[in-house]
Amino acid sequence: MQTRPVAPPAGGLGWANLGMDIVSVTRVRRLLTLYGEDFFRRMLTPGELADCRTSARLDVLGLCGRIAAKEAAFKTLRVRAVFLPWLDIVVRRSEGGWPLVELRGPAAALAAESGIAAITVTISHDVDYAVAVAAPVLETGPPEGPVQPVHPAPPEESARPAQPAPAAAHDCASAAGTPTAHHTPRRHPMSDGLQLVKNWLLARHEELDDIAPDLDLIENRLIDSLSFVEFVFLLEQHSGRSIQMETLEVDEIRTLAAIETHFFAAQAVQA
Repeated sequence: MQTRPVAPPAGGLGWANLGMDIVSVTRVRRLLTLYGEDFFRRMLTPGELADCRTSARLDVLGLCGRIAAKEAAFKTLRVRAVFLPWLDIVVRRSEGGWPLVELRGPAAALAAESGIAAITVTISHDVDYAVAVAAPVLETGPPEGPVQPVHPAPPEESARPAQPAPAAAHDCASAAGTPTAHHTPRRHPMSDGLQLVKNWLLARHEELDDIAPDLDLIENRLIDSLSFVEFVFLLEQHSGRSIQMETLEVDEIRTLAAIETHFFAAQAVQA
């Protein structure tokens, strides 16, 4: 997988990773109408929901603001291959009315490894959108000892078979007179559950005509942090399995092929 730059160690002069996020009020209102309050219990703690509650109902702008703040705070951590730990980044209303961020569990560990002592955030609302900007409060110096990867590669990673050479390599071989073999991949029937998942993704991304089984859904932004929660609901509904977001691995839903393997393998065999 292609590597990308990561944040430098904390403590350097002028070092800071800002985070920003914007959330559509229409989108959150649709989710509230479709799934009710239960949907947001996977994203907001009881205290956060209480802050968003009026005498009559949940305040949609309040929900949007907290969702945006959590996303913005998470972006300051600069981590990859990790889902947003929704319930471990807590955004509460202070006595003065401004938002306060509390990091718990895995979120606090991620921050500590980056030399971040706390995160401060500001939220702004409009009729159609809520926006949040977050900034880290840095430790006085770099963290003690070397920073270890948060999620190291599994032991079996090195035992995986070598990946096929990229297309450019095949082109070079052909130009040199070395014949290249062309293999037509064998297609297995898609399970009904996976087809429903694929249709859901296509309905959300009308610019796509199809989704290849090995297309990276995360890198290509077919699933973002907010739609991830709805996606988990969809997987539970069509696979008949209860899914814990806290233990779900990114690679389990990175591609349609991975989703079929982890959630619909039995259906595919029956087909």
